[in-house]
Amino acid sequence: MRLRVFSPFAGLALSGCVLVVGCGGPMTEGEGGPDAGGDSPSGRDVQVVPTDGTVGMDVVRNDVVTPPADVVMPPADVVMGTCPAPPAGVTANAMAAHALTNQVRLAMGLRCQTMVTTINTAATNHCNYYSGNRAMAMCVSNPHAEVMGCPMFTGASFANRMTAAGYRGSPAFEVMAFVNNGTGSVQMWIDSIWHRTPVLSPWTLDMGYGSAAGCDTIDYGVGAGGSVPATTVASYPYPNMINVPPSFSGNEGPPPPAPPTGWPSGYPVHLYAQGVMWGAHTLTLEGSTTDIPHVWLAPGDPRAMGLLRSEAVLYANRPLTARTRYHVHVDTTRGGAPVPFDFVFTTR
Repeated sequence: MRLRVFSPFAGLALSGCVLVVGCGGPMTEGEGGPDAGGDSPSGRDVQVVPTDGTVGMDVVRNDVVTPPADVVMPPADVVMGTCPAPPAGVTANAMAAHALTNQVRLAMGLRCQTMVTTINTAATNHCNYYSGNRAMAMCVSNPHAEVMGCPMFTGASFANRMTAAGYRGSPAFEVMAFVNNGTGSVQMWIDSIWHRTPVLSPWTLDMGYGSAAGCDTIDYGVGAGGSVPATTVASYPYPNMINVPPSFSGNEGPPPPAPPTGWPSGYPVHLYAQGVMWGAHTLTLEGSTTDIPHVWLAPGDPRAMGLLRSEAVLYANRPLTARTRYHVHVDTTRGGAPVPFDFVFTTR
């Protein structure tokens, strides 16, 4: 599986297979909010385009650092610990995508993402466009963009399409996959580096899924994300998680930095926090003080190509050992006060 990624924000033209804050490809693709890509010079648009016609992924991200408060009151799941059902009449794929997303978010201690009918419409329209125009390269050379004049055009950018479908919130991301499977596409995004960000972001709470032959799209809006405290922290794997995959193939575009020993690496560990200073970081076997060599990516690292903003990622240079407990410790501070990450997880 190979993908081609283009990032006007980062000035990159790379080969890869998956991507986040602006990517696209055969397994999955994505695009960010109204300031992303060509809509604004400040936007971030990384695109992964499938080259084998099978599977890939891509993501694009809005360049707004602090999400606007579209909804002021926190949703009921904060208190209830359950998620609202998707709208009546959604497809089985949409229901599966929504269910897996929120199953993982609740396990992380996060608020649920709400499935919004108008966003479902925008995402479905885009998959219909992509699937129906795959034979015309000029219509789908950028999987996230639609070309006026091509059949089934509904808007040049994902933000345009969400607005045209009637969404009145703040568009945030778009991700795409090419498997026509709600569960499979979401799991691929979660198991990646760049793509995982919008799926599990504490500050992105509206979503809509659409599919067609060889296409999955999720569009995201900020929704109630503006009311999520900036002091929120989260991780994936989450504390005491079990059955964590031991490895990651690196099959993502733009390509994440390869470990010195090459791919595969250990399974990626994602850390979410706003406004923090990232400090010392260790990955060890539980009970050991010996740091396992790993790759560390944080905001400002040029290897992250501008794709990390309120997130940091680490992954061991080599696959992790099966059925083993690992300890993650990262020193972070906010305003001089410590906000450490300290947790364990167990591989399958």
